[in-house]
Amino acid sequence: MARKVIRVKDLTKEYDGTTAVKEISFQVKEGEIFSLVGPNGAGKTTTVEILECLREPTSGEATVLGHDISDEAEKIKEKIGVMPQDFNTFDRLTAEENIKLMGDLYGSNNVEEIMKKVGVDKFKNKKFADLSGGMKTKVGIGMTLISNADLLFLDEPTTGLDPHARRETWNLIKDLKRMGKTVFLTTHYMEEVESLSDRAAILIDGEIEVLDSIENLIDQHGGGIKVRVLEDGRAVEIIHDKADEVLEGEDGTLTGIFDSKKEARQALIKLFQLDSKVEVQDAGMDEVFIRLTGGKIDEGGELV
Repeated sequence: MARKVIRVKDLTKEYDGTTAVKEISFQVKEGEIFSLVGPNGAGKTTTVEILECLREPTSGEATVLGHDISDEAEKIKEKIGVMPQDFNTFDRLTAEENIKLMGDLYGSNNVEEIMKKVGVDKFKNKKFADLSGGMKTKVGIGMTLISNADLLFLDEPTTGLDPHARRETWNLIKDLKRMGKTVFLTTHYMEEVESLSDRAAILIDGEIEVLDSIENLIDQHGGGIKVRVLEDGRAVEIIHDKADEVLEGEDGTLTGIFDSKKEARQALIKLFQLDSKVEVQDAGMDEVFIRLTGGKIDEGGELV
């Protein structure tokens, strides 16, 4: 059984009478990608900064790598890698110089190796200010890795990136797991959570709504399999007969939502026999979030 590298119990943080984090409890297992998910203002960054020993909690307990955040902060800081949401670099330094600078702080000289791992070796002589958003993120992760820490905190690492750069960053984060790293990720992108995470906690207004593996979250809260067909006689009958919920589209389509995979398979067999035009969509983390919170998060991280 994987050891718990983070243990949090009843953690609370208040600012001037406002509760940013309210009695949250969770654990992070060694070697997993654990995501804390939620909109802007949910308490994600506050939670991470408490675990990084940058803020003190109002109440509650937490240990990181076996060390108590209340009285062993320096030991924790020595053993973790951190990439803040707005990480600081020196714009006039090159990609290599920024990573080397962080390496000097940790007494590490494997800069060339790190640059190759994160994919910035070809741009090592380019000033940070002139790099693309995706490359800047890779440099930030490289600066995190140079510490040789086994536990990495990545706070909203793909915010503001274009889709291509975002997916490149996802691949890099998957590589971190293959390297044996434990990754604590905060994000508001549901597709990112689904693509990367072993487990995720949804945080709303400082409270954890639900925490589980991605598979279990989708199975239990995703709303089942969606089967979409054109409204053509027999196909409509099949959808209405087999589906747990039926939605009518303005474009002349009908979508049946199936909680049971068995019922969905039976309906699909009949629809294929009719040569019906069918579109199948499995539930995902978007559906999980909507069904649990009644809203969705837009590209900017706001709850709508």
